[in-house]
Amino acid sequence: TPPPATGKPGSLTEPRDFNLMFETKVGAMSDASAVAYLRPETAQGIFTNFKNVITTTRVKVPFGIAQIGKAFRNEITPRNFIFRSREFEQMELEYFVKPPAEDAEWQE
Repeated sequence: TPPPATGKPGSLTEPRDFNLMFETKVGAMSDASAVAYLRPETAQGIFTNFKNVITTTRVKVPFGIAQIGKAFRNEITPRNFIFRSREFEQMELEYFVKPPAEDAEWQE
């Protein structure tokens, strides 16, 4: 399948920055001090199943998908070289809207 950017099979895009963490803002302020990063394992299922959700539920943009589940993180404690696994209950909500040029109402 040729990439949409070039239309030529086997062609690649220029290298670009890639971040595995999701950037978001926390709190009422929207400045640099409010930046936070979410762990990607909570939302990856939403994005990988996006096409499946669209075709099976027949929804149209704008719509939202939410999920809740457990996540685990391995930690090393500074005392006695003990490894422990921490368990977290995490919830993710992703709301999909059209680009601002197509639907400015949802961007306000």
